[in-house]
Amino acid sequence: MVDAQRLVIEEPPEALVGGEQPRRMAVFLKEDLVEPMMEEKTTPGSKIKILGILKEVPVPLPSGAISTRFDLAVEANQLIPLESTYEDLDINEEDERQIEELSQDPELFKKLRDSVAPSIWGYDEIKESLVLQMFGGVRKVSPDGTVSRGDIHLFLMGDPGVAKSVTLKFISNIAPKGRYIVGMASSGAGITATVVKDEFLKGWSLEAGAMVLANKGVICIDEIEKMGAEDRSAMHEALEQQTVTISKANVQATLSAQTSVLAAGNPKFGRFEPTQPVAQQIDLPPALINRFDLIFILRDLPNEKQDDAIASHVLRMHQKKDAKSAVERELFRKYVAYAKQKCEPDLTDDAFEEIKDFYVKLRNASTKGESGSISISARQLQGLVRLSEAHAKSRLSPTVEREDAQVAIKLTRYYMLQVGYDPETKSFDIDRATSKISSSERSKIIQVKEKVKELEDKYGKQISLDILREQFQDTITDTDFEEAVEKLKKSGDLFQPKSGFVQRV
Repeated sequence: MVDAQRLVIEEPPEALVGGEQPRRMAVFLKEDLVEPMMEEKTTPGSKIKILGILKEVPVPLPSGAISTRFDLAVEANQLIPLESTYEDLDINEEDERQIEELSQDPELFKKLRDSVAPSIWGYDEIKESLVLQMFGGVRKVSPDGTVSRGDIHLFLMGDPGVAKSVTLKFISNIAPKGRYIVGMASSGAGITATVVKDEFLKGWSLEAGAMVLANKGVICIDEIEKMGAEDRSAMHEALEQQTVTISKANVQATLSAQTSVLAAGNPKFGRFEPTQPVAQQIDLPPALINRFDLIFILRDLPNEKQDDAIASHVLRMHQKKDAKSAVERELFRKYVAYAKQKCEPDLTDDAFEEIKDFYVKLRNASTKGESGSISISARQLQGLVRLSEAHAKSRLSPTVEREDAQVAIKLTRYYMLQVGYDPETKSFDIDRATSKISSSERSKIIQVKEKVKELEDKYGKQISLDILREQFQDTITDTDFEEAVEKLKKSGDLFQPKSGFVQRV
């Protein structure tokens, strides 16, 4: 009796020409190739190299007889994984010396930033965030078993042609175990996991999707807004709890998906409309947006100085006079891997105070009574800690200092100015970014609803819109009043029994 396992290998997509279909071949593994250690290397989707003996295997017929047709199969002697996670990258003494040298460089962070997608001009804050995403924070397990994730999720939302896909492709190539998927062509099962009928063992078997395959790596999801709502909802658990739970047929399983997500999408109407609030133009459920640590809005606005710089940069690329990246790609990967293996920075009291100060001040800057807007939520606080830890890792530091916290605060403030600033109350409002209605708008809707209730005693069930409008003459503008009434009608709180009148349902 020996342990045995059957794999099916398929040609990698990059080896195919034109419309060729990838060929498949069965591989049989025996004895020590089926050990638990090897199992990690043979998860579906990983790239492997197989050495073995090619054999002909007769195809059995349904009747039990053996047919005259033969299939090819490989009996493997050796299996070499070609993809490695950051933990598995080999770092020799020479690499270690280069890494230590690089970590002493005073301009280290700037160099790392400039090495990310050097073919794209500008976007310094976004590139800084991408560097931090690669390093990631520290995964913590508290004594009661609660896990707080260390991976950082980023979301780029922008006009067409601002190089989002180029950035995603670059990151998926440079990160070990990077996966690149496109929203339109991905289903929920393709992203998380699915159960299929197994021909070989007769029964059900579990197949992992992209998020599980990119465990301890990065997954880049392009055109996320074009995914179906059901497929997107499969990601909620994977983003925050970092697991994928599946219960179908007789399979009950929880798979680990410790994956950083870098998502990109276009606004609802194809391009940003400058007059409308950003949140209304992002066609994604608030619960999903809220799970991203940083959200960047890329707008394509004419600006002579900037256009000149971009044009020169792009044309230089075409002349092949492109500047070399500041840190070589292989060294970059090894540097990140070294930091991930060796550093688990702890918060110092200075960084603790800096983050706490920023959080408490921002949270209480805009509180006005009960319905004051919430400028920042506890989820963003955890995001700040993760970003600070990632910056400390990038310096190979064992502690998170005040300067690390300041970088995290700078990036968070930059993203909140873009998506969470409510010009009406002149304050930050997290609801503008994470839900479709800002909290100043919400309070107007509630005011109108309450007023309708009050006026019922005086005027009966049906209330004239003109009378209602007069009540808010000093506080709410006409357009805002109209909008509030429309929203209440949409949500089914009010209806219009006849022209010019409203009534509560």
